[in-house]
Amino acid sequence: MIRASSIATLLACIGLCGSIVFAQTSKTSSLLEVFEAANVAASRGDAAAAIQDYQRLVDAGVRDENVYFNLGTAYAQAGEYPLAILNYERALEIHPNDTKTADNLRAAEQVLEEERAEAEGEAVIQRSNSVSDAVYSVFTEDALAYTLILANLAFFGCLALSWSRRRRAGRLLAAAVLSAAVLVFSAVGLGTKSGVFRDGLRAVVVGDRATLREAPDARAQARGLARGGDRAWVTARDGNFVKLRMISGTEGWTDASAVGLVDPDERLH
Repeated sequence: MIRASSIATLLACIGLCGSIVFAQTSKTSSLLEVFEAANVAASRGDAAAAIQDYQRLVDAGVRDENVYFNLGTAYAQAGEYPLAILNYERALEIHPNDTKTADNLRAAEQVLEEERAEAEGEAVIQRSNSVSDAVYSVFTEDALAYTLILANLAFFGCLALSWSRRRRAGRLLAAAVLSAAVLVFSAVGLGTKSGVFRDGLRAVVVGDRATLREAPDARAQARGLARGGDRAWVTARDGNFVKLRMISGTEGWTDASAVGLVDPDERLH
């Protein structure tokens, strides 16, 4: 099942209005035309054509949950489950409460695990097991930011009123304590979502296998193996290599093309 986005949403994703033209193509085509062509291709079961057009939107700067959802679904239909997982993760980054996307993500993981188990024996995809990620997974960064601002205003407002209204000081102080708790919760959540407490950038291994090496060199000694669909953090970059820290704790360098960032706009500094 595919989803449709309004042209206004698509254009808002890259901060433009009107018709957008792809410089890479000789034929002028708007974002809406490309999106509609991708949807038509997906509807008739042409996953390859759908993937190509949805990817053109992403490459043009579109950051839309429906585009990521449809791209993930097209990859799943094509049997490219690691890439499906990456795009479902990107959709959930924008809309964490989307149960359909979460269900599709779990389904893609399950199929990938079953295929590997049948071919190689037991196979488990490395997923994030962080308590903080689980607690804040249903909140967006915007929601946490707004909550932080409101809780901050409520906290200092209650403190100011408690000084001027001594008779209600007890209730106001209790409200201030509650506001402080919400403030701390939202601040920690915002830090968690924005990656302040992480050592690197969230990523998904998109190649079938990614050898983890001691150094950013194809001749360096191998120290581990990552599999498609595994979650990891990119902690460094050197040329065409990135350094991964896996959920299991294993670290090593691998080819950057074998890894996709959950937030495609993030960069290592």
